[in-house]
Amino acid sequence: MTTSAIDLEKVFKAGVAAYREGDYEQAIALLNRLTRLGSRTYWLKASMGLVQVYTAQQRWADARAQCQEILQKTSMPAPQTWAETTLLSIDRQVAEATAAASDSATNKDQSGFRPIEPDSQVIRPNSQAIKRSISHFRTVDPLSEPRSVSKEPNALAAPDEISELQVSMFHYTYLNDEAERTAIGTKSTTEPGTANESYLWTYGDRLPRGRSLGRARQGAIRIAQLGSAIAIYFLLRLLIHRLVALVNSCLAFLDRILPFWIHALPGVFRDVTWPLLIVLLAITIASPWLWDLILRLFADRQKFSISQLRAHSPESASVISRYCRGRRWSLPTLWTLPTDIPLLFSYGWLPRNARLIVSKGLLSELREDEIAALCAYELSHWSSWHWPLLSIHGLFLQILHQTYWQLVLWGNMQKPPLKWTAGIAANFSYGLFWLVRLPGLWVARVRTYYGDRTATEITGNPNALIRGLAKLSFGLAASVERQGYTPNWVESLGLLMPVQADLARQSLYGHWPLSELFAWDSKNPLRNWMDFLDSHPPLGDRLCAIAAYAKHWKLTPEIAFATSSRIKGGLSKQNWQRLLRQGTPYLGLVIGATIGTALWGIGAIASLVEWPVFDWMHRDIGLFQCCLLLGVGIGSLLRINCFFPDLSLSMSLSDALPEWVCHPGLLPVDGLPTKLTGTILGRPGIANWLGQDLYLRSPFGLVKLHFFSITGPLGNLLNRSKTPRMLQGESVQVLGWFRRGAQPWLDVDKIRLGNGRLLTAGHPLYSLMIAAVATGLGLWLLLKSTGHTG
Repeated sequence: MTTSAIDLEKVFKAGVAAYREGDYEQAIALLNRLTRLGSRTYWLKASMGLVQVYTAQQRWADARAQCQEILQKTSMPAPQTWAETTLLSIDRQVAEATAAASDSATNKDQSGFRPIEPDSQVIRPNSQAIKRSISHFRTVDPLSEPRSVSKEPNALAAPDEISELQVSMFHYTYLNDEAERTAIGTKSTTEPGTANESYLWTYGDRLPRGRSLGRARQGAIRIAQLGSAIAIYFLLRLLIHRLVALVNSCLAFLDRILPFWIHALPGVFRDVTWPLLIVLLAITIASPWLWDLILRLFADRQKFSISQLRAHSPESASVISRYCRGRRWSLPTLWTLPTDIPLLFSYGWLPRNARLIVSKGLLSELREDEIAALCAYELSHWSSWHWPLLSIHGLFLQILHQTYWQLVLWGNMQKPPLKWTAGIAANFSYGLFWLVRLPGLWVARVRTYYGDRTATEITGNPNALIRGLAKLSFGLAASVERQGYTPNWVESLGLLMPVQADLARQSLYGHWPLSELFAWDSKNPLRNWMDFLDSHPPLGDRLCAIAAYAKHWKLTPEIAFATSSRIKGGLSKQNWQRLLRQGTPYLGLVIGATIGTALWGIGAIASLVEWPVFDWMHRDIGLFQCCLLLGVGIGSLLRINCFFPDLSLSMSLSDALPEWVCHPGLLPVDGLPTKLTGTILGRPGIANWLGQDLYLRSPFGLVKLHFFSITGPLGNLLNRSKTPRMLQGESVQVLGWFRRGAQPWLDVDKIRLGNGRLLTAGHPLYSLMIAAVATGLGLWLLLKSTGHTG
């Protein structure tokens, strides 16, 4: 069973408490247990703790052995320096103890020689200063002792005294900072000399040419593309109907107040079934040229040929030529985008009018075989129906997102009246973008596995595909960090790109083993339940499947995933319990719908047998709605306490984010109390009225922020002066809950500014309000239904 990060922290704190109380045997037992649980960060803490406990007991041999183990098992400079310094200290103390024993035996010093005093920087292992330094352990528990905070109004948190940091053998406030910064790097991009080469790629072997992996079942992709096509059509139909109804309401209002007669829209706009189908067909045919126009106007697309591609990646040019020639396709039209952001996507509705787009950033950041593998991934889609479907869907999304972005660019330069108007229109377009995006998520996720498999068969190089996908994901995340917000092309092209930006792991890349980096994606049994709002499945899950293809061909995969990483069979009872705990409101909705349907059935049967006591239940739609609302409301109420653990501004700064990102057992419902310092980043001005793009630049890289007011996300628009988007560029402390889903984020509770002012979010109150409103409305409908029958 996987041990949660909260359990690890509890064991660690219990060991510290035992040490403080002088119960050394209990401390040793707890810390030894912690070293066996396989947690990287807590192994280091526990090992250092054992050194301290052994030293306090004057068990010099055990302390030396533990220091030697730290030196052997970690390559991070800070822990190694600490262990070496501690070994020297132990040697000096042993020598001093030996000399003291010798003096005691002779009762006097015949030579007058006095042993050299120990270095003033080294304190005795049983000194009070060492025990006091334990209070500076950086933990996530609100009950931990608070760090000293500066009383100056413009200080966020005063650092510990330098002298105390230097003298303490157990100074975790200092050592954890240095160890973690060494482990993850203070920069998000890997520079020469900063990354651990053993944690990078091995550039494993490959087949000389492509080879079939056998016939793949097509049922999942067929169902996904059919379901997505139907959902897109009905969503567009609904939006048109709502728009027509809104326009007619406005026209009717004008007709009442104006002296002349204003006609409503004709009936042809009310039944849009055939007109919509005709328009969709026309847009489908014209879509490649409409895409070309958008890229020319807003992305400065440039001509690119196979020969030019060959200069960057000869294998890519060969793969495209060979694959198209083998199927008697025309060579695709190639475009390049002059941006440092690594981009690769394709669009069209037939292979003969296919467009393949690559950016300068992709060509410069990836190796030749990695570019070829990603090009093969794009080629793999062109003979499937989901490719034209996503091309058309992506075109609609691009129009909505470009409308939003161009209004933002224009509105941010205007004065308030025009700026507010542009902001309202831009964020309305952004809301439509996210709504229209939803029907395409299913097919976009499912197609990635088929694309990965086919790309591996085309190139015979699964290792290059593993590297290409991971590096592309990290490159997209690096572009977010460089700009301080998500570039518009990274977001708007999400459905068409091979991967999405991986902010959480980008700062760890090159500093943690790759198998640990993707542990959550490949080992968490509930990972595929956590990505229903993402455009791509967990990247580690895909890489694990590609690594299996490499093993099938007797190749050594780039990442050594465990053989049990791929889930086989159903979920265990414990996993189902955790899933239900995570989705309690949705479970309440299902239970409510089931009860409502059962009551409706009982009413229908009662109507057939002429039993008037119950026959009303199949005619009262309010009863069914009541069951749904009560299910959602009660489910939300049951989840609030576990979803929002207690927080305190006095809690210590959190230092285990890398551990949490890689921990394979966490879920969003395991909200870990977190306190971080950093700088608020995000899109500027009216581009961020909804708080849709907020980040904290922390010592652990960029952390995605979710800020909910009491009225939910719309509260960010209604009360813009009290949202973190107004704090961009400011240094702050953020208190909240770390949630590990497919993409980790920090659910904000409070933000403390440098001047001491607090900005408070309201996600718990918002959830409580939703639960109360749903429950209250459900009870009102129930009373109304029973009153009507009475």
